[in-house]
Amino acid sequence: MTGTGLLAAPEPALRPALHPLSAEYLDDFYRDGGGACAIMSVAHFPDEVLAFLQLECLAAFQAVVAERCDAVVELGCFDGRALEVARAAGIPYCGVDINGTAVAALRERIRDEGLDAQATTLVGDAQESVRWSAQVPGRRPLIVLPFNLLGNLPDPRRALTGLRALGGTILISVFNEQPRTTAVRRAYYARCVTGLAEPAQGRYGGAVFRGARGFCSESFSAPALHRLLRECGLVIRSQTANRLGRSLTVRGA
Repeated sequence: MTGTGLLAAPEPALRPALHPLSAEYLDDFYRDGGGACAIMSVAHFPDEVLAFLQLECLAAFQAVVAERCDAVVELGCFDGRALEVARAAGIPYCGVDINGTAVAALRERIRDEGLDAQATTLVGDAQESVRWSAQVPGRRPLIVLPFNLLGNLPDPRRALTGLRALGGTILISVFNEQPRTTAVRRAYYARCVTGLAEPAQGRYGGAVFRGARGFCSESFSAPALHRLLRECGLVIRSQTANRLGRSLTVRGA
């Protein structure tokens, strides 16, 4: 998120919606010039979304302590919320995002705060961890998938299977399937996504929203999420929740 306006997104042109599993999906919305900058702006966050982010950060710090993690790797890092977790824990941080503009802004923040010795950044795809995994710090990293990132990916199973190979602990933060949550999401997305369609039933027991430029965000029911984790060879170590969503720490079985 950013409240400075430095990453303000251009007005997106309306185009036919992309299939969420198409090759153009990530290129269109989440890379440079897409809508990611708008949807991550602090001005758009309803109060309940902020509470969800607070839950996520606390869960991340607790996971670092409980699992004795020696680094934090934040996927879809944007402006680097989990950098504060690494700073508090005194361990290295690596922010990974597919949006090069966001990574450049985070790099500037790291430099301005004098954290160059502790923090680094990468432009990378969460679904292609094999391409950048060699640059990840630590032997027992906490790999953070923040703010429903798992529900934004075309193939969550592929992403989780690849991340399991890194050998660390994974923190997954997702929206739940409850009607109240769907209503909060609808109001939030309507502020920053052009051509937002009414929600449809998703693959994982929740509601999926789609919009212009390939925007897609899917929520998860607990049974469907647990089934997905089992299929990916992951076991739950801990979990916490509020009325908007849940954060789970998982490891390879």
